[in-house]
Amino acid sequence: MGGDRDAARFSREVSRVCADLHPTVGRPVYGDVLAWVVDATVGVIIARLGATGPEQTLILDVRFTDGRRYVHGDALPASERWVLGTVSAFLAEDVVEGEKSLTAAEQFDITLRAEILADALIWLDFVLDVDLPHPPDMAAA
Repeated sequence: MGGDRDAARFSREVSRVCADLHPTVGRPVYGDVLAWVVDATVGVIIARLGATGPEQTLILDVRFTDGRRYVHGDALPASERWVLGTVSAFLAEDVVEGEKSLTAAEQFDITLRAEILADALIWLDFVLDVDLPHPPDMAAA
């Protein structure tokens, strides 16, 4: 996106990555792109909030835009539930569950793959822009 928020270009690029699971040389592979975005999101959260200690857990809460009401994870669309679950697994250091989720995403239909990748990029953009360490939807417990 290059910071220009070009929605049409963003849509074309996401579509290209999602349409071909075995692209020609030089084209990104869906699973690799998705894994990078998830890893970057987890990395930004940890870098900004710090790693959890032995008796701590990082909890992600999703709230409505008014900031006061929580959204139950099951109420999220499938693509957002996937992002929340996968990022949460890696934050909890459950690498097996996180990798299982990444592998499963490659088997979804093209529409869900595109929605997941777009939502993962939106979440990454959010954590890069949010004013941490005290964002409204992330807390250490």
